[in-house]
Parts: sequence; structure tokens; C-alpha cells
Amino acid sequence: MSGPYISFSEATEILKSELNFPEERAISFVKRFDHNKDGRLSAAEFSQFRSKITETKSQLVTKFKQFDQDGNGYITLIEASEILSNDPFNFPPGKTLGLLKQFDKDGNGKLDIEEFAGFYAEAKATNEEMASRFEQLDADRNGVLSPDEVVSVLKEMLGLDAANAKHMIEMFDTNRDGNLDKTEFMALWSSMFGQ
Repeated sequence: MSGPYISFSEATEILKSELNFPEERAISFVKRFDHNKDGRLSAAEFSQFRSKITETKSQLVTKFKQFDQDGNGYITLIEASEILSNDPFNFPPGKTLGLLKQFDKDGNGKLDIEEFAGFYAEAKATNEEMASRFEQLDADRNGVLSPDEVVSVLKEMLGLDAANAKHMIEMFDTNRDGNLDKTEFMALWSSMFGQ
């Protein structure tokens, strides 16, 4: 740390080396600690940033053990799917597979704790992003999205007319209740934007 400040790029490099954060997520994480929005971290901001890294590392070991159900030191697709398909994540199977492939650096089909760091950070960030989008759309706050709450987004973002937007919703309404729950919404969103 040079002087009383650390640059975003220096802080980003710390996250990438210590927690295997992907570049984009690392930058986003660092920006959360720039409270005065001056584009760098002061000594106080860096101290909070450092504390969060330490806390994240300790949580990571706990989460790794939770995912590694057979205790063999690796997270398999089956183990990851069992956790990510349930609350609070509710990821569709394809999303879990995509994440696993993205962070399985050695290509052995499973994650060690270093690979898991990036995998879990991305899963958590994606979940927070999806929850926020879902909450924005759930105008009546009933925990599901009605076709009316989703159609406008599909029309605006994909240029679909109302009939095609409703058809797309029906394609992802797997329980056929006429609404999209969080899992169904995530499947829809992932298919539209690959996120």
C-alpha cells in the first residue's frame, strides 16, 4: 500500500490472488468499500476491505465443508447441484453446470478449495443479483411473478410483443401455476442473458 491510499487495481489484485475472484467481480467487490467514491481506498476503507477478506476466507472453509458432503476435499457437480438447486440459490441445473465448468481450472470435473473460492463468490453474487431483479419485478410482493409483472421486461429487453412474451413465460412456468417463482425466473433470465 503506497501512502494513505490503495488503488482499485491493487485491491483487485489482492482479491484475485487471495480469493480467486474473477476480474469483474473483484472490481465490483472493491467498489463497495469506496465509501467516499474517490476511486481508491483510504487506510480506513482498506482496513474494512481487509477484514471482509479475512471473514470471507473463514466463511469459505465452512461453506466448502458444507458443499463437500463426502469429505473427500472436492466439490462434485452432484454436491454443488444439491446445494445450489435449493434455497436460497434456486439455480437451474444448467446454471450450476456452467459455474462448475467456468471455475474448474484443471478440468477434472470437480472443485478444490481454491477453485471453489471463485465458484462460490460467483454463485453468491449471481444469487444476490437475481434476488434483486426478482424483487424489483415482484410489484405486489407475493413471492411470485405474474405474467403482467414479467411481460413488460420481456417486451423492453427482448422486443417481444405481448403474445410472444406470455408464451415465453409459459415455457418456463414448470409447475404450471401461471406465475414464475424464483427458480423459474432464474431459468428464464439465464436463457435470455446467459447470466
